[in-house]
Amino acid sequence: MGDLEDDLERALDRFDPVPPHLAPAAIAAFDRRVDAELARLVVDSLTATGARASGGPRLLTFEAGPLTIDVEVSPGRRLVVRVEPGGPVEYTLEVGTVRVTGTSDALGRFAVTVPAPGPFRLNCRLSDADPVVTQWISA
Repeated sequence: MGDLEDDLERALDRFDPVPPHLAPAAIAAFDRRVDAELARLVVDSLTATGARASGGPRLLTFEAGPLTIDVEVSPGRRLVVRVEPGGPVEYTLEVGTVRVTGTSDALGRFAVTVPAPGPFRLNCRLSDADPVVTQWISA
């Protein structure tokens, strides 16, 4: 049976290969670190009735305890983010194996462009709190 499995694997690799940007994203999605609390998606304008009919940005709201993360996803994969309660936030934007880090302004706001195709997530940390990570987002 091993020969048949090998033949099928080669056929799949040849006729329906995995897109190059998906393999790192799939591996990262199974990252088992438990060093951040998972923020729950509570609002997504993509699923709201008629909210994106005009082609405007996608609006997402995540919550984890007292922390709220509002994300506006604009065309071109530009993110405008506000973390409440306000205060300087250290953030990491993750796309597969690519990481972009930075610090928000004093009110917890920052803007960043998703640098590669594929699902992404945000890991945010206020100076006096545990880190919070959003679920993976496909924009």
